[in-house]
Amino acid sequence: MKFVIRDDDTCAMTSPAELEDCYGKIWDEVPVCLSVTPFRLPLLPDTVTGALEEPFDGMEPMALEDNRELVEFLKDGVARGHLHVALHGYNHYMPDWAPEYAVGKDLARKTLHGKQYIESLLKCRVSTFVPPNNTLSANGYAAVIGAGLNIINNQNYSRMNFGAVNPEALVDLAMAFQYSMRNRLGRQDEYSTRSYLSYKLAPYFRVGPPGELPELQESLRACPQDGGVFVIGTHYHAFDRKMKSGETIREGVYA
Repeated sequence: MKFVIRDDDTCAMTSPAELEDCYGKIWDEVPVCLSVTPFRLPLLPDTVTGALEEPFDGMEPMALEDNRELVEFLKDGVARGHLHVALHGYNHYMPDWAPEYAVGKDLARKTLHGKQYIESLLKCRVSTFVPPNNTLSANGYAAVIGAGLNIINNQNYSRMNFGAVNPEALVDLAMAFQYSMRNRLGRQDEYSTRSYLSYKLAPYFRVGPPGELPELQESLRACPQDGGVFVIGTHYHAFDRKMKSGETIREGVYA
């Protein structure tokens, strides 16, 4: 079994102390994958930990490089093997209250630019994409895969080009059918990394307010039996919030 911690939302507004507080005790043994947004649009103050997001009026995106302390911290963490870095959108805002990679414009250019920007700034390779709000449209998929990135997400979406069907779309449909049949037969596929023609997709388990720790632990115990990949998705800025089962998110991650 492979075990991965996926932590979302590191950006220019993140302080090294926040990440150190959450993961400093464990990243010597369990490296953490930080999903980084390169050009973050700030959230409204009362929705920092909520679901609704929109930029401040007149605010420009905050580039990761503007937080030099964080950049040096991330570079050091990568060099020490404490941290891995994934791309988490471009601005991570919600145009028309919809996820960035569902309705955003110019996604192909932004995805490639975001990947190259983080690689150059942090001196590391970026091979994975974590969708903002865990949502990808067909155009979102095309942008991410076109940039040569793998995906961590639970969304099983068969990509179709309007007016034509490409070979990868046919493979997607076949894979979706295969996993659908496995579920009907009672076989588990939730730990399987799915390999398509030009990318891989790994599922994840959410450690957040809607989650329940006993269910999470049961899934963790089952994963080695399938030789699977166990990815937990969480947010450093929500570590002190409580899960549905009563534990804090910090306690859920450490458990």
